[in-house]
Amino acid sequence: MLLVMTYPSPAPVRLAEALLFQSSAPVSRTMLARALGEDVEIAQIMSQVAKRTEGLGFELVAVGDGWMFRTAPDLAEILKAVLEKPPERLPRAVLEVLLLIAARQPVTRPEIESFRDAALPQKTLALLQEKGLIRSVGRKPVPGQPQLWATTETFLVTYGLRSLAELDPLLEGLRGPL
Repeated sequence: MLLVMTYPSPAPVRLAEALLFQSSAPVSRTMLARALGEDVEIAQIMSQVAKRTEGLGFELVAVGDGWMFRTAPDLAEILKAVLEKPPERLPRAVLEVLLLIAARQPVTRPEIESFRDAALPQKTLALLQEKGLIRSVGRKPVPGQPQLWATTETFLVTYGLRSLAELDPLLEGLRGPL
């Protein structure tokens, strides 16, 4: 005889909190629906999670197409002083390339070089790719078929952005024809 144990369904808000807590990446609406059920109002659940975390050492933030817990902003400076290893900063030239990719994506290496009016070392793209900030999204259908580069969700998470639209004021001068 096979004995099947059934467990009581946890409250959707608690289940959403547990899913967010265990995840190191943003939790998508699809993943939440899979865990909570298709008939659950995700926005309402996430609103309740946000209320429950008010005033704590972390908060719920929307990132990309999902949500994640982040350290409360008022504690960030204190934590930076306590951390053994400060976050690695990208060199200015690498940041410039990353912003160009964010502004013009998908973009090829020759297009980046044309805009910067300088050669782009392969190690710059390799560093950004190694950090998960950019990825290859195919090849441009032109002679030589250069790789096309675009930012990733890790880029949004790293810089605390919900979408690239939040960068629009900063990137305005980087857009337009090459």
